[in-house]
Amino acid sequence: MTAIERRHFLAAAAGLLAAGGLRWTGAEAASSARYVVSACAAGDGGTLARVVRDDGHVVATLPLPGRGHGAARRPAMREVVVFARRPGRFALAFDPLSPDPARRIDAPPGHHFYGHGVFSPDGRWLFACENDYGKGRGRIGVYDADAAYRRESELEAYAIGPHEMVLMSDGRTLAVANGGILTHPDKGRRKLNIDSMQPALTYIDTASGALLHDHRLAPDLHQLSIRHLAVTSDDEVGFVMQFEGPRNRLVPLVGLHRGEEEIFLPEADETVLRAMRQYCGSAAVDVSGRVLAASAPRGGCVTFWSMAGCSYLGAVELSDGCGVAASGGPGGFLLSNGHGRLLRYNALSGEMRRLDDPAAMPVLWDNHLLAFAL
Repeated sequence: MTAIERRHFLAAAAGLLAAGGLRWTGAEAASSARYVVSACAAGDGGTLARVVRDDGHVVATLPLPGRGHGAARRPAMREVVVFARRPGRFALAFDPLSPDPARRIDAPPGHHFYGHGVFSPDGRWLFACENDYGKGRGRIGVYDADAAYRRESELEAYAIGPHEMVLMSDGRTLAVANGGILTHPDKGRRKLNIDSMQPALTYIDTASGALLHDHRLAPDLHQLSIRHLAVTSDDEVGFVMQFEGPRNRLVPLVGLHRGEEEIFLPEADETVLRAMRQYCGSAAVDVSGRVLAASAPRGGCVTFWSMAGCSYLGAVELSDGCGVAASGGPGGFLLSNGHGRLLRYNALSGEMRRLDDPAAMPVLWDNHLLAFAL
């Protein structure tokens, strides 16, 4: 795999349809090991989620009732939730180290999931990005994990298309990437309001439901859909976008934001923007909080950006590479692609290592990686 550009950064990522459960591939101890969960597809087209130790060893594979997307880990618990890809209505909660059946969570009538969610710090509440498609508005579903994921309430997203969200360090404020695109499951994945879409980065108080901040892009960038985001421990948000405007227009695809400041869009030269092909698929921040990874699967690359310097740093080629997650020390990431590759890459050194499990059935990785320690 060839690097497009490598630089040294900053001077110097109710049941599983009741019949099934995890396809257990061996006993696994939960002693300070690191794991990755991702939706994926089998060679026969079956939809799955896979649990992988971060050395590449496959721990388990979970059949899904449809295509999955993102995942969330429940704090202080050995539990992960995988969400359906839009416009899917299911999510599955399961213990990644146990063959016990998963618990199915369904979106309420008139709603579907967008593929992402996040837990409260105590693990009690699951917040899920949802589309209230009958009313054409974004909502945040609130599910009680202690009560078998019963849906207790919902919060206003204050924009259309809340796709992904992160919880800030205060444990109660959500930062929400609202893509601004109106959809309806009767129309499949068709986008219904491209001419009038209004993406937004909103901050919501989960305790009161109040809108704390609402940040919009410049009017001439209203077709730049804010889709995925990552946050540092000191609340700097990095987000990535997908452009729905003219195919020949080059626009920024990465943004940074903090507190009540204005959104900042780091500059990159035309060669970089052209290579990204107007589309970012996922975002992650390394453990140091200094490097943002922004995948560009249509362009066949993963790009890296300085959070402190607010600037483009470099990229590595990865055909159909979309999944990114922090791993290891500063500059360390896990990367995955739609051809079945799982890689460890260090953006500071340029070192890359392929993670394989020869004993496991090959799969094609979907859009997102969730990395966590147990």
